[in-house]
Amino acid sequence: MPAPLRIRGATSVERAALEALQRRASDVWEAYREQLATHPDAIALPPAYVDSGWVRAAVADGARPIGFSVVIPGATAIHELNGLFVEPLHMHHGIGRALVEDAVACAMRDGAAALEVTAGPAQGFYEKTGFSVIGETQTRFGPAVRMRRDLRR
Repeated sequence: MPAPLRIRGATSVERAALEALQRRASDVWEAYREQLATHPDAIALPPAYVDSGWVRAAVADGARPIGFSVVIPGATAIHELNGLFVEPLHMHHGIGRALVEDAVACAMRDGAAALEVTAGPAQGFYEKTGFSVIGETQTRFGPAVRMRRDLRR
């Protein structure tokens, strides 16, 4: 029987491991492999994000993270889901969904009215977790879909 999933704040000693996890998770998208290899700085997880408590880690065995999310508070009532990554071997087992729900709970606790994300190829996943398309945006790697989940009850 698999260990229960727990989501907790990430620690600064995990930062390098989370960046490596992000690389593995991002490499599942063939369209991004070459771009990320050319621009490894795109995988960088700023220490300030971890130190501010914006990074949440999913653990199932109590040890190493198998997924993580980054939620950055906005100047307005809109928070940014800046990153969500799951170990490839653990994808499609509900970890990403659990991280989204944790991000929503954290954003609501902090008074946010909405959570936004730039979806890229994961648009279908975000639609399944309650996000709606609100437009398109330009990223350093090309155009992407912008999505929002309303948090007001």
